[in-house]
Amino acid sequence: MEIVRKPFPIPGTPDKDVCLVAIGDIHGRYDLLRKAIPCIRKSLPQDAKQVDLVLLGDILDRGDAAIEVIDYIREGIDDWNIIPILGNHEQLLLRVLNASDAAYRPTWRMWRGNGGLSTLENLQIEIPPIADISAASHKKALIQALRQERIDYIQNFYPFYRSGSILCVHAGVDPQKTLEENFSSDRLSQHPRHWAWIRDGFLDHDGPFPEGVFVVHGHTVIPGPKLEPHRIGLDTGACLHGVLSGAIFFNHEMTIFQVTSD
Repeated sequence: MEIVRKPFPIPGTPDKDVCLVAIGDIHGRYDLLRKAIPCIRKSLPQDAKQVDLVLLGDILDRGDAAIEVIDYIREGIDDWNIIPILGNHEQLLLRVLNASDAAYRPTWRMWRGNGGLSTLENLQIEIPPIADISAASHKKALIQALRQERIDYIQNFYPFYRSGSILCVHAGVDPQKTLEENFSSDRLSQHPRHWAWIRDGFLDHDGPFPEGVFVVHGHTVIPGPKLEPHRIGLDTGACLHGVLSGAIFFNHEMTIFQVTSD
């Protein structure tokens, strides 16, 4: 099933002639992403000269087809600009791949226990138990299973994407800092107010955000897209509830769309 709501005005707009499409956390639901694409095509404004498709992070883990999602977006969709944002789940994987031998095992266990197991099963390549081989050998096997071209692609995911006054980010921003300060932090930091992890201080912030941006984010699952004065969250639990949500921004209007597994 697909639902496309009527456009309504918001206090923000992408760059002139740009249609910005943002999709919430996919979490390996390749089936829902494939259903969303024709829904988007039908809903694009005719006078848009450029389409920026922003994936709001957490593309990997939990679902059963994360690798298919990665390969699909790597290949490109129509003539759209594909802009994948780094989510905390991609960040957890990159921390594994960048870990020292001493830190590798606990970093691996953290990723694997937070949804990484689904991505590993999706690879259909059995990696030897970590207790049976060295950390260096285990990492080598993981890299071979993932393939270097996929790793390189994930390494280059964006921390954020901004078009006009629309700011797309995975979890949010710390409103007590400038945007430059927010995004100058280490990409792989797990600080609770990092842009890939923040909830407290962002979700309960009612005022405007730095530079007057309208923030489009995922990370925190909500029953349905809920518009706040200066932000909207689009993670509606693709894995938990079978609902993938997104929004189309053009001029000063936003159009919400959803696809479900029903």
